[in-house]
Amino acid sequence: MTDSKRFKPFIVYFLLMSFVGLVACGSSSKTENPIATEPDSSLPNNSTGIVDNSASADYNIIIYGNSHSAKLATLLEQLISSELSNSQVATLTVSGRFLDEIVNSPGNIEKLKQNKWSHAIFQGQKYSQSGSVNYSTAETERLIANAKVLGITPILFPEHPQRGDSKEGEAVYKLHLSISDKETSCVAPIGLVWDNAIARLPEVNLYHSDGNHASDAGHLLTAMTFYEIITGELADTLSYSASFPITEQQHQVFGQIITQVLTEHPACPTT
Repeated sequence: MTDSKRFKPFIVYFLLMSFVGLVACGSSSKTENPIATEPDSSLPNNSTGIVDNSASADYNIIIYGNSHSAKLATLLEQLISSELSNSQVATLTVSGRFLDEIVNSPGNIEKLKQNKWSHAIFQGQKYSQSGSVNYSTAETERLIANAKVLGITPILFPEHPQRGDSKEGEAVYKLHLSISDKETSCVAPIGLVWDNAIARLPEVNLYHSDGNHASDAGHLLTAMTFYEIITGELADTLSYSASFPITEQQHQVFGQIITQVLTEHPACPTT
């Protein structure tokens, strides 16, 4: 797979033999001696607080990531425009396999400066599923730092767990919390939301047939989580739409789970 979080065993073996060893949010080059990068030198240093743009009149959202965030923009536009009719919403998705590759592609960081974005979502941090390799987070920190200087609310997007892996979601979430410890950012508790939804709604299939990517229901669960983080409006008050790939009752439980998890694990720093 070119941009999935993990590999099936044969593919992992093949890539390890080719010195490409990550099983994370996509295929990845193994980095034994990562080179740290710094925030754009044309921007002042800002490694502490973030701006809360949840009360913005309009929501302009830029998303950096791979196939795990491919449907997020469309769903956020749908949720925000239907629920907050007085607000305008616009999105841009900057696609790539991993954040370090996206950062190093010409012009991608500059896209943060090309519009007055209210929020920036960053998905695609490399991680080792086995925990045996530590991958650089410097590139992700660079994106966060540049966003904050521009008055953009940064949100890290830790991916949902692979089907059947009950520990991965929390582990990836904790990795992203460690990034926020170094460069303050909001962190979406996606893995925790998915863990709760899997436990409470076992009849809802959140996964694509590959057991890795999200199904339509899984994408909706993730998007509803970002809706609450971005707007500050509670997911458990979101109106149901007949276009949703779940029942109205399941939608209500989705909202309850998201709002409860975000109450217990706030995405953004409170101070």
